[in-house]
Amino acid sequence: MSRARVLHVVEALGVGGLERVVASLARHASPEFLPEVLALCAGGGMQEILEADGVRVRRLPLRDYYPGSVLRAARAVRAAGPDVIHTHGHFAGVAGRLAARLAGVRALVHHLHTADSTLRPRHRRLERLLARATRRVVCCSEAVARHARADLGVPEDLTVVVRNGIDPAPEISREAARAHLPADLPAPIVGCVAALAPHKGQAVLLEAWGALPPSLRGGSLVFAGDGGERAALEAQAARLGTGGTVHFLGLRPDVRSFLPALDLLVAPSIGREGLGLAVLEAMDAGLTVVASRTGGLPEAIEDGATGLLVPERDPAALSAALAALLADAGRRSAMGTAGRRRVEREFRAAPMTRRIEAIYEAAMTVQRAA
Repeated sequence: MSRARVLHVVEALGVGGLERVVASLARHASPEFLPEVLALCAGGGMQEILEADGVRVRRLPLRDYYPGSVLRAARAVRAAGPDVIHTHGHFAGVAGRLAARLAGVRALVHHLHTADSTLRPRHRRLERLLARATRRVVCCSEAVARHARADLGVPEDLTVVVRNGIDPAPEISREAARAHLPADLPAPIVGCVAALAPHKGQAVLLEAWGALPPSLRGGSLVFAGDGGERAALEAQAARLGTGGTVHFLGLRPDVRSFLPALDLLVAPSIGREGLGLAVLEAMDAGLTVVASRTGGLPEAIEDGATGLLVPERDPAALSAALAALLADAGRRSAMGTAGRRRVEREFRAAPMTRRIEAIYEAAMTVQRAA
């Protein structure tokens, strides 16, 4: 029996959460499915990882989803010959679904990885119109599903929540993990793993870090990630007088190799966060997480049990949460253990993939019956 071909359509192949979910779906694909990836605009660090896993990656240098670009995408779709098209994110969702219709593929699945409040009205109209041609809209959290229905106009019966899942943490000791960080970092070490962008809230974290009591200022704050806000954040750290304790590690694809060396992870996101792969990976490494009460983060973190939730844009509340946990290693350890168990129970990549493959099966059944 031939394998059903699944074409994952993405905008680019960086190492963000969306791309890592795509890589997990490809890595854990059942023998009945053959995954490929079409990157519409650019490659990136995830392309090498996918190809090392034996996944074919196709690329197109598109800049928009105007008619000429959609026609080029449709030709690429026809060349791939998929049975199912699974689009990810807004740009790929628009261009990929339009191209799929032109190519005659009707088994369309769209995936929303975040609740993006920055979409303009015309983008929201496109999402609403294209939902009518989509078999299912997969949402990575209940928060994203609410956004899809209320803000994008996606009918409730089209949405299905499939929470993100991750592979088990690599076996690595705290000492071995410490070797992946600069040698001179004083403990305790607090980490933030995210692109350096305004909605990730690093500026709020710096304010909170600078407001810690003097007795707790001897540790280190490390940012793993890069982006357009780096220069502004470095200037902010210097202005607050915390520059000596704040360290920017840049883009680190090996995040999971050093997570066990951290004492705490912070996710201070503002306004949008699908579920938070970095949060799940930190919990899987046994870390306690402090996060904003925004997006899908409250679905990952049990407040008071596996971490602490604070209001977004509130450096005072964030500083108080950091202070409470930095002063209580026993509480951090207990929360970290509870978090690891929760990830093992609820947030694994293989079950996530099986749920999404069931959606593929249903979409193909409808197409065959049409």
